[in-house]
Amino acid sequence: MEFVSCDPSNYRAGRTQPVRYIVMHYTANNGDTARNNCDYYHRVGGLQASAHYFVDEHGAMQSVREGDTAWHCGAEAGRRYWHPECRNANSIGIEMCSRKRADGSYYILPETVANAAALAKDIMQRYGIDTEHVVRHYDVTGKRCPMPWVDDPAQWTAFLATLTPKNTTTDEEDEDDMVRYNKIEDVPDWAQDTVRALMDAGALQGDEHGCIDLSRDMIRGMVIGKRYADTRSPRYATIDDVPGWAREETQKLVERGALKGDAHGKLNVSMDMLRTMIVCQRMMDAKEAKA
Repeated sequence: MEFVSCDPSNYRAGRTQPVRYIVMHYTANNGDTARNNCDYYHRVGGLQASAHYFVDEHGAMQSVREGDTAWHCGAEAGRRYWHPECRNANSIGIEMCSRKRADGSYYILPETVANAAALAKDIMQRYGIDTEHVVRHYDVTGKRCPMPWVDDPAQWTAFLATLTPKNTTTDEEDEDDMVRYNKIEDVPDWAQDTVRALMDAGALQGDEHGCIDLSRDMIRGMVIGKRYADTRSPRYATIDDVPGWAREETQKLVERGALKGDAHGKLNVSMDMLRTMIVCQRMMDAKEAKA
């Protein structure tokens, strides 16, 4: 999936809580696209609003990384939250592009809804989220969003039904549950980075033949566990991931060769490491200015 980084002033780097909810939105535009929206939030700062994903009839694009906090469902000044738990800090926001009729009412193309459902199901699988934790913006703050699903609750019910797993399983699905992944190359793409990181850290080791012997449930547990740990202490893999206040100094450290990536080119720095490096970098800048 294509990623177009949101301007750092429109979201908060890292998370204070693990992901537990998915919040569905609509853009309230007429004929916009996922790219239009991603480009806009990349280009324009100071909006203090964002979403992790934008979806149109052609597919989805990512604007904010899942490990960062998008500002998509906060209560407006003077308004109270309707939902007891769901907040920006523990949710992933999905914005669906919309169309507008001549009478001023909005609708969402069926293809867009289908693409949003596919994205939501992928996120649900990776984080262990059930349909009770997939909500509308309306359910969180009372805002009329997504308007078509608030005005016509049957559309919302139909969307949730597409996310609900069927009670029956096929022989093929049963076989999939018994699949074992013995090498890193065998692991599904969505989990390879996590499994590789655990192996590099020595937390996951194979047998004497290098066989890691993982089931799908074990892999899902590892991904959820690592993401929870990351939210407690976020790590930044690339310059684009680094918070805006630290990006310029971090870039200087990279250019000077003082900060290098790992074997995969990832910086892998924590917030505490960033703060320490920035302090040192600023001390160096001050000394150079006096020289």
